[in-house]
Amino acid sequence: MTGKKQRKQKPIRKKPIPERLQGQVYLDPRFDTGFKELFDSEDALKDFLNGVLQLEGNDKIKNLTFTFDKTITMRSALSKKVILDIFATTGSGRFIDVEMQKAEHDFFTDRAILYKAFLIIKGKQKMEHSKEFLALSKVERESKRYELPETVAIWICDFDLPDSREDEYLDEWALYSRNSLKNGSTAPIFAKNKYIMISLPKFKKSISEVNDSVDAWLYLLNHAGDGKELPHFGNEILEEALERIRVDNADDELLTRQEKDMVTKEELSTVIASRVLRSLAGAQAEGHAK
Repeated sequence: MTGKKQRKQKPIRKKPIPERLQGQVYLDPRFDTGFKELFDSEDALKDFLNGVLQLEGNDKIKNLTFTFDKTITMRSALSKKVILDIFATTGSGRFIDVEMQKAEHDFFTDRAILYKAFLIIKGKQKMEHSKEFLALSKVERESKRYELPETVAIWICDFDLPDSREDEYLDEWALYSRNSLKNGSTAPIFAKNKYIMISLPKFKKSISEVNDSVDAWLYLLNHAGDGKELPHFGNEILEEALERIRVDNADDELLTRQEKDMVTKEELSTVIASRVLRSLAGAQAEGHAK
């Protein structure tokens, strides 16, 4: 970071703050609009990723580029596409997908693996179009036909993850050998393929228990929607991120998008819950009738 940025000027509003956001200090980053506004900074994304990936010293991400809502299409008999929340490329050639998943659903693991497959293919394509790769001789390029770049998928989930205890909010998935595990080795057989899975409901640390940048970001993600002022834990990058999602700093367009996110997902949850209750009531009535 090269210095603290000046805070945004308060926007001139043409309409009142939407009712759903009145009384809120921040946009809730568990919804798409707030999430993207929170991480709309190279410094913020680097700080979060360096912490989550436990990168220290020279291994830290020094520069990266990123895009929101990156569409990747795979063309086959039937074209398929996925839209990555944040698609980031580091200067060292690492490709990263960061997803904020608000709702739990069937085939979640399948979806995570599908998105990762698209990420790997996109990373492979970009690697083979890089200046470094194209500068290689034909023989050298051919020798790297099957080489893959390092890819990391980070899923921030607003629900519990499978096979985790109450206090386990962060998990790592990778490709392992059963025989290696049986023989005592816990190292993955392909370290360049990594999933970081985060369960926000299981992150229950209090302010006094926050002791590193990962804790600070997860605390922010978990509590920005509570309607209260949050600490920045002495982290200027986090402070700037909080200012970006402060309701008073958001213009009408941003507030409208956030409200739309909340209405859509809250109403969808209500519809699903209502259907479940009706189904249960129908089953009970059928049982009584027998």
